[in-house]
Amino acid sequence: MSFDTLLFIPTYNDNSYFYDLIPQIRRFYSEKILCIDDGSTVKIVDKFNDSNLKIIHNNKNYGKGYCIIEASKYAIKNGYKYLLVLDSDMQHDPSKINDFLLKRNKYIFIYGRRNFLKNMPFFRILSNFVTSLIISLKCKKRIYDSQCGYRLYSLSLFKNAVFSNNGYQFESEILLKSINRKSSISFVKIPTIYNDNESNIKSIRDTFKFIKLILLN
Repeated sequence: MSFDTLLFIPTYNDNSYFYDLIPQIRRFYSEKILCIDDGSTVKIVDKFNDSNLKIIHNNKNYGKGYCIIEASKYAIKNGYKYLLVLDSDMQHDPSKINDFLLKRNKYIFIYGRRNFLKNMPFFRILSNFVTSLIISLKCKKRIYDSQCGYRLYSLSLFKNAVFSNNGYQFESEILLKSINRKSSISFVKIPTIYNDNESNIKSIRDTFKFIKLILLN
């Protein structure tokens, strides 16, 4: 394979952003893009005439974690080594894609690091700080932004691994199960962007799920 990284976009009811996002990505990235439309009320339509864009539609909403795992299976089956995940809601700047790719051969996990004190709602600042601290202590490895979904994974993290979370908590679970003090990880500084889209993360519900996740791992 001439290129070893699959760019993956999980999307759920972000149609209006998705159609603007793909052209922006193509300014910086010309290789394969996989999108899983996770049971959106109005399905994503492929209107781009782009042979390097593949869209899969789930018949119902399974959750972001489920979609990432499915994308990893697709990537492994097709001979890729890395999975670069970029959310569909325009909160991840496509101009940073190459910063992730340049580091991929040195690290098994690379994450976007945002400035918590800039353009971020107060509850998100508190939530990010607390969860990042707890996960860092559990992994014995400093992770500055554990909630950022802009990530590059080595697909070795998915092989022979068993995960129990299909939703957003998957992004914490994979860190708890795969990262330790010997792990080679890094980050890319990215802009802190919040648009008018209401977050799909339900704060109180997911706080309890996070507590349960920590207790079980």
